[in-house]
Parts: sequence; structure tokens; C-alpha cells
Amino acid sequence: MLKRWIKILLKVLLALFVLLFVFLLFERVRGQISLARYKRELAAKGEKLTFRELIPPLPQGENGAPEVIEAIKHLQMGLVLPDNPPPMMKKSLPRMGMAPSVHAIVGFRESEWVEGKVTNHWDQLAADLKTNEATLAQIRLALAKPVLNNKLDYSQGIRMQFSHLAPAKSLTYWLGAGSQLALHENKPHEAVDNLVAQIQLPCLLLEDRILISELVRIAIAGIANNATWEALQADGWADEDLARLQQAWQTEDFMTAMASGLEGERAFGETCYEQAKRSNEDAVKLFFWEEEFLFPDDGSHRSWWCEMLRRNVYCRIWRFAWLRQYEWRYLKYTQHLIEIARTAAKEKSYGGILSSLEGLEKESLNISFYDKLRFPMASQLPALSVAAKRPLRAEIEQTMTICAIALKRYSLRHGKPPASLDMLVPEFLPSVPIDYMDGKPMKYRLNSDGSFTLYSVGEDGKDDGGDASPSPNSKLGGLWSKRDFIWPSPALPEEIEAYRKEAAKN
Repeated sequence: MLKRWIKILLKVLLALFVLLFVFLLFERVRGQISLARYKRELAAKGEKLTFRELIPPLPQGENGAPEVIEAIKHLQMGLVLPDNPPPMMKKSLPRMGMAPSVHAIVGFRESEWVEGKVTNHWDQLAADLKTNEATLAQIRLALAKPVLNNKLDYSQGIRMQFSHLAPAKSLTYWLGAGSQLALHENKPHEAVDNLVAQIQLPCLLLEDRILISELVRIAIAGIANNATWEALQADGWADEDLARLQQAWQTEDFMTAMASGLEGERAFGETCYEQAKRSNEDAVKLFFWEEEFLFPDDGSHRSWWCEMLRRNVYCRIWRFAWLRQYEWRYLKYTQHLIEIARTAAKEKSYGGILSSLEGLEKESLNISFYDKLRFPMASQLPALSVAAKRPLRAEIEQTMTICAIALKRYSLRHGKPPASLDMLVPEFLPSVPIDYMDGKPMKYRLNSDGSFTLYSVGEDGKDDGGDASPSPNSKLGGLWSKRDFIWPSPALPEEIEAYRKEAAKN
């Protein structure tokens, strides 16, 4: 009797195993068909899915990128740099009983600055820069060379290392500190070379054509934007120096670069999926890349048997049955993002673009339990949408910075700010800058005290008249958390005093 029940049980288990195998085989074939069909659709549209198609031959001319990255390695750590550079456009403390405002501390005017419990001084900074003077000069010359290409080996796929990104970002603090010191010493002309190099530094990563490099480029540009704001608070500028800064900013184009970066990200994903099809080890790296980054102890944070099931059972099943389905989903998602980025770069009006990105993000999160099983990395896709929003903000910051430089040039020439932005045309600008968030001219008004208010309507697309109060729906920080995105004004004396008192507590 017992043997009979054992036989029945074995037959049931065998039948279940066969059914499971047939189901997984069906899912595999379904994924292959959907993926092949969608790739044909993309090819018919002229889309390029591999780096071989995307990356053009290296142009003629001396390539400065390898020289820059190598020179960064020879920068010598000092008492201040690179860890404790002087503050730039540091947000001032709120004032009790007064309306919200957007004011910032002018860092180069401070006699010292505190990081942690360490008080830093300008003579220490000068010594650090003097020690590295020759290397920094070499870097500036290399950045000006006609070709900047890091010659990445995209065939490495999931094994690829982006070791050049951190050094590139660290360089902006060295260049920014050099300009800050010159401004502190009331020598704005001597700040120009470092400022221009800092503004042009994102070009060092432009030809990488991949999303992570684009995000670092935008971060570097944000730091350069703060440095430019600081510079515009200084006196003693010559128009030709400000014109150089303006020209440097006008060469940047973040939305077009983001579209190229997303195309590269798609090709990078294709390389990774091909590796995962051939190797379970590579599939594990792709599958659990986020956890590998957060928990480099190789799974010791969980039981060994759980890790074994995830890596050697679930991952293998996923590779067999669902990898091609996820690749199809990934291609569709990135294609949507690429088309949105291309439209934004073409139309220069971002209100509808933001809505499209948010809708795509929500749609990707609204998936069933089974979809979570076969698309375990689906939760990572919205991160691509979030990343695609960053160049929108970078474009606004860039446009506002160019506008602020033109306002400074007008004030130098005419002795006061203009009554409207129209007065900048054509002497300092070819046309009135556009606020891409609503597609209308950038907002500006001349205040009664001789200062001005320059602002964008922000991500909600609503003009609140330069309202500096926090936006109730914003998930962002800093200047973008306000109802309108406002070009900061220098901090008032009482705000500076509050800042210094707070720094003294450290």
C-alpha cells in the first residue's frame, strides 16, 4: 500500500515537473518571438541597438581625455583640497518672522570656512594650489584640445568599470577652488581660466554616450553653475572676461546629450543581456547588481541556502524563461525615454515632457505579482525616468546662468540692470532666453532697490510670481523645492551673521 502511494506521489511530482517545464518553455518561446519582432520594428525605424552602430570613429586631432584623467592622479592632497573646498552659493539660514526668500552666502567673501570640525583658511588653499599649479595648468591645456574621448571598451558589458568618472567629478572642486581664491583676492580676471575649464569639464564625458556619464556631467555642471553664481557677485569684471564665461556656457546642450546617453544605455543593456544569456555568473551580476553594490560581502547578510536558491535556481530559471521577455520590456521602456528626450531636445518646451516621464514611471510600477516574478528588475526602470528629468533642470539652470551673465554685462556697460530682458537683445543675447518649463520667455523684474528677480516657473509649469515658499508637491531639494525656481540673491547682513554663528558652533 505504501509503495503504491509513493508511486502515485512520484507520478504527480513528475507530472507537475513536466507541466512546469512546458510552461517555462512556452514563456521562453513567447519572449523570443516578442523580442525578435520588436527588434525588427526598431531596425525599421532606423534605431541603432549596438555600440558598433552608435559610436562614430575617433575624430582627427589630439585626444586630451587620457591626459586629463592621468594628470588628475598626480594632484597632491593638501590641507584643504580636495576634501574641504571653500563653499559656493551656500544656502543662507531662514530668518525668523520674514517671508521666504532665496538668498545664498557668497563663499569667497568669508575669511574662513568650517567643514566638520575643521576650520579652513585661504592661505592653506593657496598653498595647496601652488603645489599643484603645474598639474592644473596641464589639465586646463588638455581640456582645450580638439578631441576629448575616454575610449571606453563597451564590449565588457556588465564587467565594465567607470573608473574615470569619480576623478573627473573631483576635478571640478580643484578648478572651483582656484577661481574662488582669485575672487577672494579681488582678482576676477585670474579666476576666468579656472571658471572656463570648470564650465567645459562636462565635455570630458560627452563622448561616453551612456547614462551614468550623463548624470555625472550634469552634476559637474551644477557645481560649475554655483561657481559662476559666486563669480557674478564679484566686482571688477571686464566685459571680455564675462563674455568668455557666457560663451563657455552656451556650448553645453544637456537634452541632446541625454538622448545620446539613453541610446548608449540601451546598447549597454543589450550587451549585458547577451552576456547573461551565455553565463549565469554574468546574469547574477546583472540580476543583483544593486545588491552587489550595497552589500559587497557577497551575500553574507542572508543565509547561504537563500543565496544559493536565488543565484543557482531562480536566476537560472529566469535566464531560461524570462530573460528575453525582460529584454523586450527594457527595450520598449528605453525607446519611450529616447523618444521623449529627442522631442524635448527639438521642441525646447518641457511641461508636457515631465508629464510623459511621470506617466511612464507610474505605468512601470503598476505590475502584477507574476510580472514581479518574471521582471524582478522592473523596479529599476523608473530610475531611468528620474534620470531623464535631470537634464531638463540642467537646461533651465544653464539658461538662467547665461541670462545672469548677460545682466551683469549690461549693468557694467550701462551702470544699472535693464528694465526688461528685451534690453539685452541683441547687444548681449541673440534673443530673450526661453523658460523651457512653460515655453515662454524667462521671468524677470527689476526691483525697487535696484536688484532684480530672475526665475523660471519650475516643474509645475505655473508662474507664481517668483514665489520662494516651498512647493507642497515637490519631492526635490534646494532651489527646485520652491514654487518657482529662482536665481539666488546674495545673503543679507543678518543672514551672514547667522551663518557665521552657526559655523562657529562647529
